[in-house]
Amino acid sequence: MKRVLAMSVTLACLIMLCASCTSTRKATNFNGLSTPDGKPIAHLSTSNLAIHLLGTQPLVGDATLRGTVEDFTRAAKEEKASEVRIVQSSVFNWWFIFPPFSLVLTPVSSNVAGDALP
Repeated sequence: MKRVLAMSVTLACLIMLCASCTSTRKATNFNGLSTPDGKPIAHLSTSNLAIHLLGTQPLVGDATLRGTVEDFTRAAKEEKASEVRIVQSSVFNWWFIFPPFSLVLTPVSSNVAGDALP
């Protein structure tokens, strides 16, 4: 029993350390093709990982859709885009990983993907 508790606490601490991560991946090779809106600068995919209170209130990081769209548009501005077209978004609560601990402090991941347009 003590070993299970120790492993759970260790894993929870590792998740807390990895929380508040944001990453943006970029693809720029479209093989000469364009989109209906014109030739994109890049296709961007931004992912966030955070710890939320009861799956709703950000505590460490911000993996809400609002926060992830903000990070996505910031990355698009860094690519000198004047418009974006979001093609996919998702938010997932990982409440079931370590119940009952993760019911209160919930790991949350989110993703927004789209095109950065000139």
